[in-house]
Amino acid sequence: MHRRGFLRLCTSIAAASLASPSFFKDLVRGSVEFKPYRKAPLLKEDGTPLTPSEVSPEEQYIFFYPYRATPCLLINLGEKVDPVKLKLSDGTTYLWSGGVGPHRSIVAYSAICPHQLSYPTPEVSAVGYYPEGVLSKLLKRDKVIQCCAHLSVFDPARGGEVLEGPSPSPLTAIVLSYEGGVLYALGTVGRELFEEFFDVFKPDLRKLYRSTRRAKKLVEKCTVVKMEDYVREFIRC
Repeated sequence: MHRRGFLRLCTSIAAASLASPSFFKDLVRGSVEFKPYRKAPLLKEDGTPLTPSEVSPEEQYIFFYPYRATPCLLINLGEKVDPVKLKLSDGTTYLWSGGVGPHRSIVAYSAICPHQLSYPTPEVSAVGYYPEGVLSKLLKRDKVIQCCAHLSVFDPARGGEVLEGPSPSPLTAIVLSYEGGVLYALGTVGRELFEEFFDVFKPDLRKLYRSTRRAKKLVEKCTVVKMEDYVREFIRC
């Protein structure tokens, strides 16, 4: 971990929480039921469909959905992932549909941490997947998604439920389908954080996408790349 990058990340998150007086309250609002967006195929950089066999269990991948500026993690857990019912702190429950693909092992989640909206940028990311053999120092286990900004840990095999840390809710799940050999993103299930994300990080997103309108454009297709090819500095903890 490089100290300079980590400090930049934490400073940005702290400023975001101060910028919005309703920051924490907003994080636990909204529907958790399935919300459909545009049906978008997952593609390689050359524009051809990404096949399940090309999603390696040893890698983490990033794509953007349902908006141009909202990052998501694509993960192959290497084994069948069953549906699971999740329960929020207010008693609300919802069903996550599990993995997709020939082996029902591929899952996807919004890469925006529900605690204080930390997310991957081209410069640095503290949010990411720890594949088999790469241990979270906090839980001493692998195959988790962890945010090193404030040490929230999530279980990608159980709908992104919180395993450890201050996150008030599971990760927002991206609902996928597998049709005719093609992977598609269909929508979300769980607490959505997109409006809060756009509000809090408006200046940063304008720099990356030149305007808020561009950042909030709904995508029609998703280009999937390895996290290491998108982020200059990935922090593990």
